[in-house]
Amino acid sequence: MEAAATGQGEQHQRTGDPIKPAARFVMIDGLRGLAALGIAVYHIWRYEVALETEPLTYVSAGFVPGFVDWILLRTWVGVQFLLVVSGFVIAFTLRNTWVTPREALSFVGRRVVRLWPPYAVTILVVLLLHAACVNWWGVPSPFEEPLTITRVLAHLAFLQDVLRETPLSAAIWTVCIEVQFYVVSVVGWGLAQRLLPRPDPKPPQPSGWGVLLVFAPLALTSLCFWNRQDITEPWVIHYMNSFFLGMVVWWALDRTVLPQVFGVTVAIYAVQFVFQWKLENALALTAALAIYVAGRTDHFHDWLNWRWLQYLGRISYSLYLIHYPVSHWLMWLGWRWCGGSPTPAQASLILFLCLVASIAAGHLLFVCVEAPSGRWSNWLKNRRAA
Repeated sequence: MEAAATGQGEQHQRTGDPIKPAARFVMIDGLRGLAALGIAVYHIWRYEVALETEPLTYVSAGFVPGFVDWILLRTWVGVQFLLVVSGFVIAFTLRNTWVTPREALSFVGRRVVRLWPPYAVTILVVLLLHAACVNWWGVPSPFEEPLTITRVLAHLAFLQDVLRETPLSAAIWTVCIEVQFYVVSVVGWGLAQRLLPRPDPKPPQPSGWGVLLVFAPLALTSLCFWNRQDITEPWVIHYMNSFFLGMVVWWALDRTVLPQVFGVTVAIYAVQFVFQWKLENALALTAALAIYVAGRTDHFHDWLNWRWLQYLGRISYSLYLIHYPVSHWLMWLGWRWCGGSPTPAQASLILFLCLVASIAAGHLLFVCVEAPSGRWSNWLKNRRAA
């Protein structure tokens, strides 16, 4: 998902003043870390079932209380936090960008440069594990269905869901949605700059009505229609309602739109829940409200500022990518060590070790691939500015 934000709201003298960019959004990094951890925990806990025969039961469930099992099977909602965070960060990033065709290509290209190397390395790891599992270890592959060149190329081009190719690994589908969102956001920002007169012709910030005219219809249609259709899942329009929540939070904080616009947005989403309750939409709204309150109360710099959580936020993208293939391999190894029939306590320990190994692998992927990719992206940005 979108790499760490490059700015944070400074404390301002009067509550309600526009947020001013500073070094880093600490709270956003914390949310990103929580979301990535939740998604990793969900996949590690959920896919233990793949190791068992009928009836499908979880060995580890015999070791933990029922309410813990219920919670762990729902930590997938971290995806919604990532979508809202991405909308917020992209709206922040575009705030001073005057969009031309060349700048739009540069904007999307820099983000692909940041995302693609760790994504491609993860695909490579999955393919290597597939070869080792099938040819040497005699255990199931980390993915289903036959491996084809078309399938691999579709993944490397962020098109596997669009082309109806079965994913090679869990979670990576959202990266494809993220890339689509980059295109929609920068093109939409450029349209908003030109549809209506800007309040000040010198800075590139469009009018509030301009951004609402472009993005609000997409978000409302997504919330009320596209979000209900399975056929739209490979496309960004299915998730535009969650992205928009993050965008409108930033716009309200920096006064691109009036704060009342955020209130109306919250009200519309709440009314929609009366007619169709969806946990993921409720969690997206919760994330947006939390970010907005943090911004209004000058807590971007200290909420969720725990060292372990900031560390997870820093490596969140790499952890998000690599956790499933690593945990799949380690889980099978642990079960074999226990003779294929671990006790509930042993199975739970195996899952915990899978999480620890996933975090370690995420750190390694971050240090060796993601961080250099981020520096490369920043170099391209600075070179473009120069």
